[in-house]
Amino acid sequence: MLEETVEVGKEAADAAKKLVEHYRKEADKYQRLAEMERGRRREVEARLRACSKLLDEGPDLEAKLNSMIPDLVQAAASLPSPPEVSELQTRLEVTEKDRDAFAELLDTATKERDAALRARDAAIARLQPRRREDEQSPGDAEALKARLHASTFRGVLEQAQRHCSSLVITADMDEAKKLEHHQKAPHWRGRLAATLATMQVYAETKDLAQARGGRAGPELANLKAYCTSQPLPLLAEDKVILSEGQTASSSPRGKTQRTLRVPEYIDPSGKALMLEHIRIGDGAPPAPRLHYLDDTNRSGQLVIGFFGDHRYNAGTN
Repeated sequence: MLEETVEVGKEAADAAKKLVEHYRKEADKYQRLAEMERGRRREVEARLRACSKLLDEGPDLEAKLNSMIPDLVQAAASLPSPPEVSELQTRLEVTEKDRDAFAELLDTATKERDAALRARDAAIARLQPRRREDEQSPGDAEALKARLHASTFRGVLEQAQRHCSSLVITADMDEAKKLEHHQKAPHWRGRLAATLATMQVYAETKDLAQARGGRAGPELANLKAYCTSQPLPLLAEDKVILSEGQTASSSPRGKTQRTLRVPEYIDPSGKALMLEHIRIGDGAPPAPRLHYLDDTNRSGQLVIGFFGDHRYNAGTN
């Protein structure tokens, strides 16, 4: 009986302990809720004070805003009007055209660079066989002149086609036939050979200067400058004429007679105006002349477009 009483007492004690623990948790919960409520109340009171302050400052703010309105209106009136859609479209089209133009320029520059590199490589390739065959360095114009010797003008030109890899001869060789029986023909043939040899050596020298990565100096600016720079030139610099007089260069007849054949890789039209020329003979008729195009800066070549009687100008025709 005593044991049962002890057991019941123990159970009652455990139940009382659990009940106390339960009420303690409930008390903690309500305490937390009370703290949260006090926090919300403080927040509401702070907002209320801020609103009251704004209400108190309301008249001052309204007056300040009213005083700013005229300035804002004036500033807005002075702002530039936004561009119309059509104006923006025009600007866009101009920008696109500029972009296309720059792209085209870049493409052209790239092609010119590639052409220059090809010309350089071709020049090196042309000069190597020539050096192996002739065993002479650029500048040996006298030896080359001897190789060009022939009994006719046509023969001299044909020898140049064989031995002068930097010269492109498009001239009509029948034009030279008119000069064959002239008493000065032997002298002119010698000067023609000297001219062609000098032109070849000039082109070779310029090719090598550019192929070695350098830039041709002023003495290689053109054929006349090259002849001037030589101590004992085969071709006197005063025989090299870089342009023509007004009549020959601007008149329809003068320009037509000096517009001569060139390879299409030099000019796609297959023709070019050749005002540069060599005085093979003196000023007395037939005053033979050799007209050429100096393309050494691009293709590394000179084009011989004409050799024969003096072309039309006011002084000789």
